[in-house]
Amino acid sequence: MPRLIVIAAMLTAAATAAFTPAASAQSSFFGISAPKTPVALHQKLDQPVAPRLLATLEQASHRGLAFRTKPDATVLKAIPGTRLTTDGKVGLLYVGADFCPYCASQRWGVMLTLLRFGKLGGLRYMLSTASDVYPNTVTVTFQHASYQSPYLDFQAVETADRDEQPLMIPNKLQMRILNTFDAPPYVHFAGSIPFVYLDGKYELGQLLVTPDQLKDQNWQQIATALADPKSALFRSVMPRVNLLTAAICHLDGGRPVDVCTASGVAAAKSVLAK
Repeated sequence: MPRLIVIAAMLTAAATAAFTPAASAQSSFFGISAPKTPVALHQKLDQPVAPRLLATLEQASHRGLAFRTKPDATVLKAIPGTRLTTDGKVGLLYVGADFCPYCASQRWGVMLTLLRFGKLGGLRYMLSTASDVYPNTVTVTFQHASYQSPYLDFQAVETADRDEQPLMIPNKLQMRILNTFDAPPYVHFAGSIPFVYLDGKYELGQLLVTPDQLKDQNWQQIATALADPKSALFRSVMPRVNLLTAAICHLDGGRPVDVCTASGVAAAKSVLAK
């Protein structure tokens, strides 16, 4: 998994943890002018996503349940971690940053998964920075995200904005998890993002979607491709999304039944580390 964005942890005097960018992605350009952000994309930045986009993603999420290709088992790693919640729900923690191109692509797969277990709202259009690899990768931000589910508790922390300025701060439990599981031997580089942690039992070891798969497409074009069972994007992404879905089903007692017994989820479950 090409986790090239690394962030460093800082503790304030009150022992509250925060993340800040540690490795500037701009340095990879060695003085070469970064590409500009296309006007049509820039105009949508930080605006609420259109209902049509979310509806297409819901359709994509549902269609992927029937895709029976088995995923690579290394997408998801079993870990001996700490639970995120005490209310009986399964906790899913995402940590990323708006500037990060790998976070940008990862959010698409996370959204497809979340839509199978509840209602996702508060999404806004976002692009990764124009001055890194895969510039202007089309995505959303989870900064204002809301999530309603009887099964799953979604916790999102966007640590920095598109200009690499500090944004959201992990709470103490999230910070303890990051210090342990977003560090070797669980990842190659401490503080790598995106980081996706499933209730102390699993963490993602690979991207669900890669930035190169989203190149030269707008938001609706990406969603439409994800909803098309004949597209290369659908066929690449859905086995991985089904594996994350199977892990959630394994932890929440197989609910909802229509999701957890779907043929694609059953195929993914066969390679899930227990």
